[in-house]
Amino acid sequence: MGKKLRVLTVVDTFSRYSPVLDVRFSYRGEDVVATLDRVCRRIGYPKTIRVDQGSEFISRDMDL
Repeated sequence: MGKKLRVLTVVDTFSRYSPVLDVRFSYRGEDVVATLDRVCRRIGYPKTIRVDQGSEFISRDMDL
């Protein structure tokens, strides 16, 4: 068997627009922050962010 892929999916729940699907073998909090920062600089920063319970979202990088 091969490695499992992780997909960071960013979705605007109102319009259902997905500005990014970022595929990697693993994610750290700083990877998520870098992807979100890159996307937000292009399309604008949201008022709120909702995340699931993934370990990559439980980090100091995300809190900052």
